[in-house]
Amino acid sequence: MRLKTLTLLLLITTAGFGAGVKVQFDPRSPEIGPFPTDFLTTPDSAQRTGRRVNLPAPDCQALPSDCGEVSLINQLDGFNPNARLTVKFSGPIDTSTLRKGVFYVWLDPLLAGRAMMGAVGKVTPINKPIWDPATNTAYAKPDVTLESARRYMIVVTDAVRDVKGDPVEADYGLDWCVAKQIGGDYCAQFSAALSQAAAAVSPAKVVGASLYTALSATSWFEQAATVIAQSDPRFALTPATNAPTTSITMTNLLGIVLHRQTATSGAAQFTDSVLPLSADLVTQFGIGGVAFGSFQSPQFIGANLTIPNVPTLAAPAVTGMAKLGFHVWLPKTPPPARGYPVILAGHGYGDDSFGLSTVAAAANAMGYAAVGMNSFGHGDGPLSTVRFVGKDGSVVEFAIPGRGVDVNGDGQIGDGEGCTVITPGNPAGLRDCLRQTVVDYLQLIRTIKAGIDLNGDGKPDLDGSSISYLGQSLGGDYGALLTSLSPDIQASVLNVALGEQTDARLSKAEGAIALALFALRQPSLLNNGAGFIDDIPLRDQPVKVRSTPGAAALQDFIERVDWMGAMASDVVLGPLMKPAPLPGQTSKRVLFQMALGDETVANASTSAIIRAADSANLVSLYRHDIARAIDPTLPENPHTYLIPLGTATQSVIGLATLQQALTFLASGANTIPDVNPLVRFVLGKDLFEQPPATLPEQ
Repeated sequence: MRLKTLTLLLLITTAGFGAGVKVQFDPRSPEIGPFPTDFLTTPDSAQRTGRRVNLPAPDCQALPSDCGEVSLINQLDGFNPNARLTVKFSGPIDTSTLRKGVFYVWLDPLLAGRAMMGAVGKVTPINKPIWDPATNTAYAKPDVTLESARRYMIVVTDAVRDVKGDPVEADYGLDWCVAKQIGGDYCAQFSAALSQAAAAVSPAKVVGASLYTALSATSWFEQAATVIAQSDPRFALTPATNAPTTSITMTNLLGIVLHRQTATSGAAQFTDSVLPLSADLVTQFGIGGVAFGSFQSPQFIGANLTIPNVPTLAAPAVTGMAKLGFHVWLPKTPPPARGYPVILAGHGYGDDSFGLSTVAAAANAMGYAAVGMNSFGHGDGPLSTVRFVGKDGSVVEFAIPGRGVDVNGDGQIGDGEGCTVITPGNPAGLRDCLRQTVVDYLQLIRTIKAGIDLNGDGKPDLDGSSISYLGQSLGGDYGALLTSLSPDIQASVLNVALGEQTDARLSKAEGAIALALFALRQPSLLNNGAGFIDDIPLRDQPVKVRSTPGAAALQDFIERVDWMGAMASDVVLGPLMKPAPLPGQTSKRVLFQMALGDETVANASTSAIIRAADSANLVSLYRHDIARAIDPTLPENPHTYLIPLGTATQSVIGLATLQQALTFLASGANTIPDVNPLVRFVLGKDLFEQPPATLPEQ
């Protein structure tokens, strides 16, 4: 083995001999590659893919955060399915030829019985190319979402040219690997796969390549589902704190007050706010009442607010069972024999269970029950309550325990505090908040399907065979995962959902999250004073020449975070919604709603999910630029355009968006409801493109 390693080293060090620019070949080095490569893995029978990543450790003293990140990545069973490739050349090249000569070639899937997104031999071009002139290295991402638990070959052909216009050449190391003179088992598999890849890109000649295995992104959720199925949800009705009732009718109601626990102690421990639900809206929405209940859900998230990695053939460990509260807005009309059809309302970041669910209560007029629940890290503190104030002065109070966590120990429970984890060496971000929330919704669905009797008549009031989902912002994120994974979600509307969590760096409104991720690393990655410049192009832009000091480290970190978060990525799991559903499931009806110029979730991020779900024909694009031309008082940021609050114009836009969402869920059809007649009648112009001619990439 030592002789083979020395031989490989000799070949690499002499690879520069010759006149032409070569595609360098050193599978031991992620900086040279081509990378990713299965050379940097080790066999592991505890993993679904049969292997585990084995990257070389960085200098842990000089780069402590890098060391922690690589250590966590080395627990995974493969590479990011949408891995950034690295190709190093021996000299300068004509960067305009990269797209003509660098590809991902699809090889064999590793899990039997799964729907394939692409046939063996499918060729995917690159996108978002970056060129580093200091090291003569190219980086790029795949043009489409790739499939997890599958092997791929990165291929460089002689269509890439040097600055003189000559084709780039193969490194001697590549020839020796093909001849299986070096690299052991890796080069044996590499050689066999290269013939398939070469045929796929023929007549171009392959001059550089690497073989890699994409991790099994669905494994954690599939293992968690087994644990969920064996748990006891222990459903119970939740009585009011000052009365035996577990529900309240909306007659003679004066108002609703949310009594939130926003601090852990002190005189200002609670903050009150009035829920914007007037008697007129109650009548208009057809709301008959609201009922409260709880269930037990297995918790996988630990005290440090992260979920530890386990081998993908193993079940994740349960840290405990949590009692979670939920509420149901109920129609005035009596329930059907099977109970009311259900809409689960997933709220956004910093919101709570009464946010979007109160908007979704408009579905009561259509005979639907709307269910609200706090996502992990939301709803403020565990002592939060809701008070229903009657016109006679009576007050009925129900517990609505929040799931917020005072992470920084300042005595305050901030909006969404506990959902985002920013720890040097373990930048989980939103990943485990999303995973735990999806688990809780899967358990809530089990509870509904088992039969929930809210009025004590011995009959289920919710129809477990008719469950749909409406999610906004963060609720769109975990809603996309839930829709991808649950066989019980019949249809979903995902409003302004985020793709990869690192896309937060593109956000004008939420850039603070990215800043914190970059600033808290050791060493810090801020390279522009208190800000950052990452030199990463958007989709379909020309090759970006890396020129900003510190941009290389930023790009490496962003790729690692996406890699570690792949098992909770809407982009990675998005194909499960439509083109490649899990075994035993069918394609889902999903409507995507997005706002042009969204400053919280960049359009490019939402578009990435839509492409992954192959759903460009089911996109409603709200034209905020046209709306602001009509009414300049509208806020610059259209992110919350689904919520019909504020000015008369905002109410019209929100009600139209909500009507579109609810009509789609109720229709049973894969068509986009046209709500332009409503806004045209009031505002004089159409505001919704259905679908847009092209997905926006701002």
